[in-house]
This record gives sequence, C-alpha cells and structure tokens, in this order.
Amino acid sequence: MLKEAPGPHRESSAPSPIRYFYQDPIRIAAMTCAVLLMTMPVTPLWLTAAAVTISQFNGVAMIVGIIGQGWSLRMGRRSRPALLTGAMAADWTNTSVCTLVGAMLLLRFFGPPELVLALGLLALGIGILPDVRLCRLILPTDPRAASGQLARGYFFRDPVKIGGLVALLILCTLDRVSLTFIFLSMALLQVNSALLLVDKYLHEVRAEHTAIFFRSRAIRLFLARDGQRLLLVLLPFAFVPFRLAFDESAARAFAGIIAGFIVIPDLLRLAGHSLDFMVGGASRSAPSAAPHGLTSRSF
Repeated sequence: MLKEAPGPHRESSAPSPIRYFYQDPIRIAAMTCAVLLMTMPVTPLWLTAAAVTISQFNGVAMIVGIIGQGWSLRMGRRSRPALLTGAMAADWTNTSVCTLVGAMLLLRFFGPPELVLALGLLALGIGILPDVRLCRLILPTDPRAASGQLARGYFFRDPVKIGGLVALLILCTLDRVSLTFIFLSMALLQVNSALLLVDKYLHEVRAEHTAIFFRSRAIRLFLARDGQRLLLVLLPFAFVPFRLAFDESAARAFAGIIAGFIVIPDLLRLAGHSLDFMVGGASRSAPSAAPHGLTSRSF
C-alpha cells in the first residue's frame, strides 16, 4: 500500500538546511561577478550579460519550490518561524549582493571607477557575513528552538532585525554617488525581485493573536514579528530614495527613529524581565518568618 504523503501541517524533526555562500548558486555567481568587475580592466559583453542575468534569476530562484500559500508550514507549525526567517534572510542577502553588482556594472560604464572596488568589497562582505561563525550562533540549529527564540526573543537574536540595523548603518555611511548608482540598480534590475519578495512573504505573515483586530493583513504587517521582518527587508528600497531626496541629517534622524523602534521595545522588555528576576530572586532567598506564637516546640 502507498503511504500517505506528509502534508504541509505535519511536524518534521529534520532541521532546516542552512546553506553556505558556496552552496547558493545565486550568491556565489553574484560574488564571482563582483570579483571580475573589480579586477578586469575592461568590462566585456559576456560579463555584462552575466551580471544582468544573475540579477533577474535572483527573483526566479526565490520561487523555486514555492507554490501557493502555506509553504512555510511544510516543516510544521512549530518550525514555521525558523523556516520563514531563514528563507527571508537568504533572499535578502542575495538581493542585496545582486543590487551592489548591478551598481558596480553601472559604475564601470557611467561612473567613477574608483567606487567599484569599494562597492565590490561591500558586496563580498554582505555575501560572506551570514556564514561567519558568530552570526550562525545567533539562532539555535534546532528549528523548533529557533522558532521559539524568534517568537519570544530579543532583537539581537533575530538575524533579520540585526540585518536591518546593519543596512541602515551602511546606507547612512555611503556617499551620494554610490547611493545614486545603487538606486539606479534597484530601479533597473531589482524591481522584479522586490515584487517577488512581497508576493512570497506577504501571504505568510501571521500573528499569534486570534482577535478580530489582528485579522487585518495591514495590522499584522506592522504588529506581527513576521510582518516587521518583511518591512525591514523592503526598507532599503524606500530608504535609498529618501536618503537621496533629503539631506544627511534628516536621513540619519529617520534611520535613528527606525532603529529605536527595533531596539527600544526589546531593551525595555529586557529591563523588565531583569527587574522581575531580581525581585523574584530576592523574595525566594529571604527566609519565611514563622507565624506569631507558633513554633516547632509548641507542638
């Protein structure tokens, strides 16, 4: 007899695979193009075609094996946050590297060539950073334990929130010329990837609450943790034109406000938990006084 195929809601004990950069064809191809754009004195036609093709295939790679809604439940409900966050971080990393490769390609033809090396090193750093041992220690390797950490943990145990803070820092540090070519790369080469990011993850955003107030998708996008992560992934597509439209002080103030929304609630929660632990520990360590007039010798 044929066995029943595991459904999307069946729990799975197998850990979700975490690929290194040399196991991800899109990332390794984009990093190879970045190295060639930095080192080759003349940009050949085949390299131009390769950089553009990789940028477009990045969007196609996002939806490979993903059909319809509910794909984040294929390892079970308890492992869903870990699977969703891991896929989101991987897609964001690949999109960021492809965006920088596109900016490098435009710089080779229309911009100052001395900026190509800086953006190339940045692209290589973004591509390798998720594979650093310290970054891989942020979350447990077990999907269920990682899901619990993502559902109730703090921002410094969330790879997408840490990536959002790093992205804000990088975008506030880059010069205006580099940001201009990054914006052109987003507008010319990464629109398809941005739309696929929204389409892939928007329907998977869920909230822990079951009240009618939380059933609105727009409310879940801002209040649910999955929705906040999706907004952080899409943040560079909005922050780069904002950074170009306004002066540096306004952009840095806006980045500080976003960083405050990421950091301050978790810091307050951490301080409250620390205070509760201190008060609870003091109450448990204090000896309980015996009732007045009653001792062990009274009996």
